[in-house]
Amino acid sequence: MKRSIRNTGLAVLAASLLFVTGGCGSGDEASTPTSTEATPSTSTFDGAEDKTVVADLAAAGNFTTLTRLLKAAGLVKTLSGPGPFTVFAPTDKAFEARAADLGVPLEDVLQGMIADPALLRAMLLYHVVPGNLRAADVVALDGQKVETLSGEKWTVLVDGENVSIKDGFDQDSNVSDVDVAASNGVIHVVDNVLDGALPGRNSDDAASTTTTTKATPYTTTFDGAADKTVVADLAAAGNFTVLTRLLKAAGLVKTLSGPGPFTVFAPTDEAFEAAAADLGVPLEDVLQQLIANRALLTDVLLYHVVPGNLRAADVVALDGQKVETLAGEKWTVLVDGENVSVKDGYGQVVNVIDVDVAASNGVIHVVDRPFNGVMPESK
Repeated sequence: MKRSIRNTGLAVLAASLLFVTGGCGSGDEASTPTSTEATPSTSTFDGAEDKTVVADLAAAGNFTTLTRLLKAAGLVKTLSGPGPFTVFAPTDKAFEARAADLGVPLEDVLQGMIADPALLRAMLLYHVVPGNLRAADVVALDGQKVETLSGEKWTVLVDGENVSIKDGFDQDSNVSDVDVAASNGVIHVVDNVLDGALPGRNSDDAASTTTTTKATPYTTTFDGAADKTVVADLAAAGNFTVLTRLLKAAGLVKTLSGPGPFTVFAPTDEAFEAAAADLGVPLEDVLQQLIANRALLTDVLLYHVVPGNLRAADVVALDGQKVETLAGEKWTVLVDGENVSVKDGYGQVVNVIDVDVAASNGVIHVVDRPFNGVMPESK
């Protein structure tokens, strides 16, 4: 099946290939998320009733990244129209903090987004709600889903005097300033960039049925050898060079060469390359950032490994169940006829394209995309 293209945000562009989420544990998609750390706000932002929301943001001086992206997406004219519009605006510090969390230069991320106007437009419109919703109106929406101009929804959360937004990744972003006046609406300031939904994930319902990702062609057979470990099998195959390189960098070769048994869900080189191409980020750049964070890299890789020797029939028997990985996080098995896939911590569905590759200390199943798990601090 072709994947259903859904809206994605800043973190997806830079971090999808880094296999992280912004604050949601994959073991329980419905779990209560924790608030992100607030980005300090040091300047007041009063706005002006004779200026549009765009003009207000430009005049404030600390929304330069947001206004730059609005220009790049061709949304200045739209949001300078009569509206009214309610804009949830991340500050420059919010963008900078997000990039720092990811370990990716902000400029690299922004250039990647600007290169994909449709993605950029969807991300920005995920921060805009039709109408003029003042602070009291937002508070009255506690617990309700609010549809944005991108077509995706997020949820309002109120805890005493604190108001936050739970976005498509179950990340909470704090509303740090409210009711900034504009001639065509109102602006509320948020301390993080709101993230929509990955391809294959409907942010309106985290438990909804997802569609499979577009399969990466897998033309080389991979039989494996019963006298080789899972690591040796992958190295010998020739088309898992990225995965084996990362295993070496994380110091996991010795671990996964032990008695096990281990069930490895192995993305091919084409899977990694396709993920990078989708993001518009050079694969080598992302891999270097990942290798620089060994703890994160280890978690990423172990999220692809399940203890035990789960043959194809065993995996099929787990249809609909959550499976705990060696990373301590879980993903879900989905079976549709003869098609088997894995729904990961992002709600992304990844196809299993080859099964039961023999090894002396376990078994390998081949997948067409890297799995996306969680940041270490979100556990």
